[in-house]
Amino acid sequence: MRTLLDKHIFLWFISGDTQLSTDVRDAIRDPDNEVYSHFN
Repeated sequence: MRTLLDKHIFLWFISGDTQLSTDVRDAIRDPDNEVYSHFN
């Protein structure tokens, strides 16, 4: 699956913020997924 992270999701993920659900964190960590970020 291809996943595009916005700034908030990226920052919450790298800081370990609990606002992200377990499903979202698992999807980002899954090595079978392609994770991209786009920052303006």
